Amino acid sequence: MTLNEKIQYYRKEKKLSQEELAAQVGVSRQAVSKWELGDATPEVDKLVALARAFEVTTDELLSSGEPKRRTPPPEPEPRQYRRRSFGGIEGLIRRYGWLAGVYTALSGAGITLVGGLARFAFGRMFQRTVGDYFGSVGWDLMLPEQAMGMSMGVSSMGEVFLTIATVILAVGVVLMVGGIILAVVLYRKGRKGD
Repeated sequence: MTLNEKIQYYRKEKKLSQEELAAQVGVSRQAVSKWELGDATPEVDKLVALARAFEVTTDELLSSGEPKRRTPPPEPEPRQYRRRSFGGIEGLIRRYGWLAGVYTALSGAGITLVGGLARFAFGRMFQRTVGDYFGSVGWDLMLPEQAMGMSMGVSSMGEVFLTIATVILAVGVVLMVGGIILAVVLYRKGRKGD
């Protein structure tokens, strides 16, 4: 089989018109027509472009033998809409969602630490033991002036700060416990999906 016959054979096998092939190779339709009629021969760079368009080697295109019969690709199976495991964002959430629980627990641990340190610091700041003045040990949020009957309002200020620190501490504990539970539940759920 000659080159012009092969060009025509492969073009028809690919179900391309002369215009479509010309566009892929970068020539005019008339050039493709001349190649197929044997009136002209493609240049080397156009032979490479033809081989690429036909998905064959230049050796197959230039050899005088019969073109290799290619088996047509199998027909694609009808698309079935089935649930793929771990496909897309849903799969990432199912597989790694438990990390959200870990991050929540770690955030809760950090908040618990801050709340605990604040509670400790405010407790020490506003702690006045009556024992310092009267020999007994215990917590009293009054300054010495208040113990002697002079009210300065520091007691209520100390209570406000301790209350805020306690709330922060409690929020941290809730987040930490909730994060651990969330991580365990999502991890087990993700494992069942495997």
